[in-house]
Amino acid sequence: MRLEAGLVETYRGGVAAWECDVFGHLNIAFYADRFIDAALDLLDRSAPGRRWRTLALDTRYEREFRAGDGIAIRSGILEMQRDRVRVGHEAVESGSGTRTTIAEHVLQPISGSAADLPSGPDFAGQRLAPFRWPEREGRIAAGRDRVKAGETEEGRLQPSSCVHRFSNGCLHVIDAVGMTHEYRRRANHGFATFETRLEIGDSAAGVGEGLVVTSGIDTIGRSSLAMVHRLTAARDGRPMARFYQAGVHFDLAARRSSPWPDELRRNAEALRIAEP
Repeated sequence: MRLEAGLVETYRGGVAAWECDVFGHLNIAFYADRFIDAALDLLDRSAPGRRWRTLALDTRYEREFRAGDGIAIRSGILEMQRDRVRVGHEAVESGSGTRTTIAEHVLQPISGSAADLPSGPDFAGQRLAPFRWPEREGRIAAGRDRVKAGETEEGRLQPSSCVHRFSNGCLHVIDAVGMTHEYRRRANHGFATFETRLEIGDSAAGVGEGLVVTSGIDTIGRSSLAMVHRLTAARDGRPMARFYQAGVHFDLAARRSSPWPDELRRNAEALRIAEP
């Protein structure tokens, strides 16, 4: 995706220490929170009072945000259809203006039509590369809990509540390949995400309902690993959301990627999602 001049600022804030994960950078769920705030700010300028829900959020993380960094987000409408709008976001470190993150965000109006929004600047550009979801589920148990009060909106799980579960699921995936807590401390390595794709399902979610995350490995590279998480209702398997997450074996001292050890790569290959 390429965002051109003419974006408007839709968010300005900072990274709190408690929002950073064990690897020292802003947790991916808090990016989702900020992009949702940014999209609603943008859309409220054209359709005040209209309510929206997120259908999908695809994000590419180009640089880290760390505790104490200032964040500014600029946004613009990429495409409008009758039943949805596609918004582009660009996050920058507010002090230097360095771009850190881009995102494509698809939202659906809860009432009314998206087609009556006024046209914005022309941001047509290349989208993130197409992605084919694996047909089969992974075999890694990566989460089990219940819907908490405050996690739902319009009867469905909030996007950030889904991403928090997927972020925790990532820890179970890297544990499964041998990147355990002991390994991470000894090798001083972690996992840094560089791309995510979130899709929210239509299933309703009630407070107290049980949820399950199941994960699997899609691809393994020299230093990269891509995983797929699925969030379903524990009682009847209703799909709530799915999430693609690609990242790298990350040197926490040098703050850059490094090759996977052979043993961990072999473990990851054994856990790849099998094609039908």
